[in-house]
Amino acid sequence: MLLGWMRWFDALIPAYTIERLFWESRTITIQEVVYLEMLYAVLVVILEVPTGVLADRFERRRLLQIGTALEWGSFVVLLMSFSFGGFAIAIVLSGMGAAFRSGAENALLYETLEQDGKKETFERTVGRLNVIGIVAAVLAAISGSLLATRFPFELNYMLSIVSLSIATACSVGLVEPRRVASDERLTWADIGAGFRFIRQHRQLFILTSLFIVTIGAFNFIDEFWQLYARDIELPIYWFGMMSTILLLIQIPGQLIVPTLLRFAPAERWLHWIGWGISIGFVMLGLFPGLNGLVVMVGMACLISAIEPLYLGALHHHVPSAIRATTESSVSMLLHGGIILLGLLFAIGAGVTLFTAFLFIGITVCVHQWIVTVMATKEDAS
Repeated sequence: MLLGWMRWFDALIPAYTIERLFWESRTITIQEVVYLEMLYAVLVVILEVPTGVLADRFERRRLLQIGTALEWGSFVVLLMSFSFGGFAIAIVLSGMGAAFRSGAENALLYETLEQDGKKETFERTVGRLNVIGIVAAVLAAISGSLLATRFPFELNYMLSIVSLSIATACSVGLVEPRRVASDERLTWADIGAGFRFIRQHRQLFILTSLFIVTIGAFNFIDEFWQLYARDIELPIYWFGMMSTILLLIQIPGQLIVPTLLRFAPAERWLHWIGWGISIGFVMLGLFPGLNGLVVMVGMACLISAIEPLYLGALHHHVPSAIRATTESSVSMLLHGGIILLGLLFAIGAGVTLFTAFLFIGITVCVHQWIVTVMATKEDAS
């Protein structure tokens, strides 16, 4: 399946292992990283739903092709940049690429499986595609860390550009599944259909809230674990091993979701995972040190099951006519949440990185408590 090859080369990015160190070497501070992340999120918020509508109205594979090419362009610009402005341009390209791809890939996958009579395997297929990406990312992390100890950081970015070029080439061969044209096809006047669908389905609304806050919070582990490791004086040659562990520990969670759903519904699992992530952040903030890296590994293990759990619940309920639009609406809400959490993180980072993690942990705990109360009232009514 070409989606598998796309996922492989899209994840085979050795630059990610030393991303923050590379940015820091180009004079980008922690606060500037947060501002760039917020710029990325704002762009995604603005473009998510319009590109989702495009995917539902036209060919989803075209959106994937454009998005992959834009991501390739962002790495080219990063390699050439030595200022905040240059990095901002790269982030704009990356944000546009993410918006074009968001919703389109899973909609294409779901309807391809549906066309083949295999839609019940969606969660399993999503997990397997994610595992392909994880294995590629592990290889990239190991090779990237070794290369970074012997060669300039720029080599990692050059190799990443080659990998993204191959991913872009793979996207050209994607085949659009057959869709029956009907009066249900979304129009621009109905651009808020995804939000309305989520709001009108109470259980899906709660699931979406859990997904957004938990994934949005873990984003700051993905982005700043390298600086955390540096602050606790972990040698750089261990960065590749740490990155590998954080990735490999996610494989079981990606594959075990169908089994988890036999014992409890997705909502319950998302509640439990959310509490685990919030407690993990609090521990990172209060007890910094090598034990914090162990906590991060535990958090990565928990977070791995979130995406297949939520996407399965979403796609099994959303109509085909608004499938990509609804997922894009969720992604828009997710990046809006990242913007708000980013403001909080930036305030905490002004004190220490550990304080920033603590602020995120407290926020997620409060959200978990609110959602738990909402779910309890829903069950009682």
